[in-house]
Amino acid sequence: MIINYLKIAWRSLWKHKAYSVINIAGLSIGLTACLIVATVVFDELSYDHQWSKANDIYRVLSVSNAVKNDKPMPMAIAGLGPSLKKEFPEVEDYCRMSVSKERLQFGDNKEGIAFQNLHAEPTVWNVLNFHILSGDPKKFVKGYVNLVITKKMQKRYFAGKDPIGKIIYSQPEFGSPQPFLITGVIDDLPQNTHLRADFLTILNYQVNDNRLPDKNGGYSFYPQYIVLKQGTSINQFTAKANRWYAKQGNVPDFTFRFQNIKDVYLRSDFNGAHAVQGSITNVYIFSAVAALLLIIACINFVNLTVSRIFNRSKETGIRKVLGAAKLQLIIRFLSESFIFFMMSFILAILIYPVFLKPVETYLGHKLVLNLYDSGFLSIAIGGVILVSLLTGLYPAWFLSRPKPVIILRNNIAGDVQLNLLKKGLVVGQFVISITIIMATIIVHNQLNFMSHKDLGYNKNNLLNISFTDWEKSAAAFKQDVKQIPGVQNVSISNWAPTEGSGTMSREISVPGQSGKITVYFIEGDVDLPATLGLRLKTGRMFNSQIKSDAVNPDSAMSGRSAATKAIMRTRPVLATSYTASLLAVKLNNMMADSDGSAVGVVDDFNSQSLHDNLKPTFIQAVTTPQYGNMLVRIREGNEKQALTAINKQFKSFYPDKPFAYNWISDEVDAQYKTEYKLQQLFTCFSLLIIFLACMGLFGLVSFTAEQRVKEIGIRKVLGAGVGNIITLISKDYLILVIIAIIVASPIAYYAMNKWLQDFAYRINIQWWVFVLTGFLALLIAFVTVSFQSVKAAMANPVKSLRSE
Repeated sequence: MIINYLKIAWRSLWKHKAYSVINIAGLSIGLTACLIVATVVFDELSYDHQWSKANDIYRVLSVSNAVKNDKPMPMAIAGLGPSLKKEFPEVEDYCRMSVSKERLQFGDNKEGIAFQNLHAEPTVWNVLNFHILSGDPKKFVKGYVNLVITKKMQKRYFAGKDPIGKIIYSQPEFGSPQPFLITGVIDDLPQNTHLRADFLTILNYQVNDNRLPDKNGGYSFYPQYIVLKQGTSINQFTAKANRWYAKQGNVPDFTFRFQNIKDVYLRSDFNGAHAVQGSITNVYIFSAVAALLLIIACINFVNLTVSRIFNRSKETGIRKVLGAAKLQLIIRFLSESFIFFMMSFILAILIYPVFLKPVETYLGHKLVLNLYDSGFLSIAIGGVILVSLLTGLYPAWFLSRPKPVIILRNNIAGDVQLNLLKKGLVVGQFVISITIIMATIIVHNQLNFMSHKDLGYNKNNLLNISFTDWEKSAAAFKQDVKQIPGVQNVSISNWAPTEGSGTMSREISVPGQSGKITVYFIEGDVDLPATLGLRLKTGRMFNSQIKSDAVNPDSAMSGRSAATKAIMRTRPVLATSYTASLLAVKLNNMMADSDGSAVGVVDDFNSQSLHDNLKPTFIQAVTTPQYGNMLVRIREGNEKQALTAINKQFKSFYPDKPFAYNWISDEVDAQYKTEYKLQQLFTCFSLLIIFLACMGLFGLVSFTAEQRVKEIGIRKVLGAGVGNIITLISKDYLILVIIAIIVASPIAYYAMNKWLQDFAYRINIQWWVFVLTGFLALLIAFVTVSFQSVKAAMANPVKSLRSE
């Protein structure tokens, strides 16, 4: 019987080709887009689930107790991990590890090749599980940094050779080349981990780094992970560990949190987390978009099916007269729905790989989970079958419900409930479409605002040569670069825009307030403010002619003698306007809780992204430092020639160092790469959703015109013009679009206002966004409806009335 129903359904599809093409095309597009987005979502959710101990691995987060509302820091004082293992039986092991860029020399390439390096200590083998292919990397070889390469590196650089025991030299941008001993080869690290890297380097830490530091002594921070024994309550352990730490006495004042490794990639919305980072908010957005795409495709199917009820009513009535039961009729129509969805799904599977590769290129990495994974495919097939049944259930039930006499009299076509359903679905489609269009416009406006906002410094034509050791040639190289035509100014600094809020920080008290705040210090030579393009508000800038403006960096670091301490207390500094106001800074007066005397106040500048508020900041000058970034201000139009000349000059001074540089404007834009991708995705999805909605509307208008063909013919005979006919058909649908605009506007406003809360500096949503979106929606709907309306209006009325 089921086979018979499928045959009948197939004949019906073949008979009504236009209806079938619209339905299958809409469903195929919707399913393909849904599958692609679902692939991205599943891949995002899979990060760091592959480790065998993933449920028990936690990253340590540190929160300062001295600073109000301090954000977590994804690092902890060096000796915390070893101390926790020593004190608590619940801690199975620990590992300090992080991913950073490393250059390795292969062959005659003196500059080295840049790779991502997972730097860890020997305990890494007890935390993460790697598939070892050759060598014995778990056995640490003292006296070397142990290098564990991946299968991909072995194939590329050691084809047909055994790499074990070979020594490879690093070529760092800072410091001297260092020998790495290859101790093993492992399988390629998975792409779906926030610890994504090309190889591992393993090195033991110093003894002092394995114990808790004294509060008054120096201490280092490292990203740290611990492994708890199975069954340990993380909440109880967190409370227990913090109670123990608070009793240690003269230790830095922190509270610690423990973040499961499976949450690290998606739930690390704080600065300096890691390079490979996602967003749970974007996962929610992508999931919603995937659902909306599928919903619109299903709405099209329901609407087109319901619109054909008039044509199907006689068939249904005859079947009922001949004894067909209600369940049989429901199964009959559900089988047709099933065929539609399965045909569309097969077509979507064929289209899927065409778009998968461009999506991977766009994301910048291979998707580990995709439709060809057996689990994913099973979920997809099950989901399609379920959706096909749910989507086809209402039309099937509606057609099977009336008595045969009502169906055969064609009274079913005027059913109020049926008309309300059709109108409601059209409104729903356009509510989704209009909301997405509004979201796209608002995201674009926010990005446009951020790209044009005055940051307080000039980001354009500012070159940043990466942090390095300038050796004894720092001053000479700086002077030579300054003489290059097109170069306006040069500065060496330990800080560059977008690289954090400052070189160092300190917690200080705010006059008239309780508690402390974090104040940041930027350190560079006297030319730093001019090179950045900072604007003086009051007082004076640093002056190279005033020797006391710049202190010796080595003296500043040691600061042990009484004379040096006196110099540090009175050293000239520049304060930002916000800092001067917050801390009641007075020019040429020593600051009570911070070293230095402010000689000038500059306009506020955003050292970090516009997600963050201004930070209290002081600028300190040192004599030309040996280590740091070199910032070069280049005159507009001279970028290419100046960059070539700087590279040539760099090679003459430092022939074995890589010339690594970036443009500050690019780094500023890179802070918003997530938002730029969101804008691009919204633009793509809005076009796709509008296209699907218009396909459905086109189909509905086609059936409306078909049902009203005799009415249109009579109106034309009685003198109605083409414009009258177009208005007759279009007005009902345009009213529905207007209702959709009214419904969508508050939804879009609420959702996008919540999204904008993530930015410290943001736009206000303007009224014209809703007007423009409404106009676009009406225009698109009118063009779609008019296409079919004009065709109906131009038809010869004689043909439509011949049977009368």
